Amino acid sequence: MDKIINNRKFRLLLAAISLFLLVDLVQDTYAKYISSADASSNFTIARWAFTVNQQDIINNQDFSNTIVPVFDENPNIGSDVIAPTSTGFFEIKIDSSNVGVSFDEEISLEKNSTNTVTDIVFTGYKKNDGELIPINDESTSSITTTHLLGEEKTVNTYKFYIKWLDGTGETMNNADDTEASINGVASIKVNIRFIQKPNSN
Repeated sequence: MDKIINNRKFRLLLAAISLFLLVDLVQDTYAKYISSADASSNFTIARWAFTVNQQDIINNQDFSNTIVPVFDENPNIGSDVIAPTSTGFFEIKIDSSNVGVSFDEEISLEKNSTNTVTDIVFTGYKKNDGELIPINDESTSSITTTHLLGEEKTVNTYKFYIKWLDGTGETMNNADDTEASINGVASIKVNIRFIQKPNSN
């Protein structure tokens, strides 16, 4: 009888040890799959900031007040006004030094919808100290320039030349010119678009 009891105790002890080893083994097995890791990273976003005539056009797109026409001196025409035969220019200074990507720049010139002086025309433009490039005056003239990342010159000045035709090529006669001096509106429109160049891959 004692032998049986001792045998049962031995078996019970052996079962308890086996259970303990099994639980410990299961815990070790599961522990292999509980490991975890986390990471985060911040990326620097390429800048996209332009100024036109020293105005931030990302926050304020209307730069009308920055365009100042300069008319050539004429002893028969008052200063700072336009009349038949007047010539002059206005400048657009574009600063892209805070831009971190390559981009295309499109400048479109046209007569404003409020303009009533049809004989005002664009005759040409200069970029920085370059040569005069003629503009064939149509309803809209467009200039497209590609700026690659890393180019040295990031500030460019465009000088656009205008003229009030009188004589060859004019569409207004003397009566129209006179009426324009009373009720006319001489107005042009400039639109500038900046477009990021896509990845070449």
